[in-house]
Amino acid sequence: DEPTTALDVTIQAQVLDVLKDLQKKRNTSLMLITHDLSIVMHMADEIYVMYCGKIVERAKTRDLFKNPLHPYTMGLLGSVARIDDERGRFVQIPSSLPSPINKPSGCYFHPRCQYATEKCKEYMPPLETLENGRCVRCWNYKEIEHGKRG
Repeated sequence: DEPTTALDVTIQAQVLDVLKDLQKKRNTSLMLITHDLSIVMHMADEIYVMYCGKIVERAKTRDLFKNPLHPYTMGLLGSVARIDDERGRFVQIPSSLPSPINKPSGCYFHPRCQYATEKCKEYMPPLETLENGRCVRCWNYKEIEHGKRG
């Protein structure tokens, strides 16, 4: 479970600093499982985003926060308040998480995804490794990426 759950911000920062110090001193990896994106931003070199038990995106922290490729990752990042967003808008991911014992067919995220196609409803996309080492599990990430730029 998360090492900082239910801790106030000051104690949370101290615990995270201790973990980071141990990681450096012992020259080891540290795996954190958390939903707190501020902790992820502060602690992680690389991020694995999961939805319903499947990895949907993997990237270096900076790359993921700057340019998310999976619609679920976009929704997660859009749900966090940002200082540089003068409008103070939050983006809510529609609907609710499916039951773990009754997951949808195809891509598990398709019932909540604004980019879902028939292919998404029928087939689970593979976790595709891109040239830069990032991974994404989405049939439509190229079109979505193109739409964000164009």
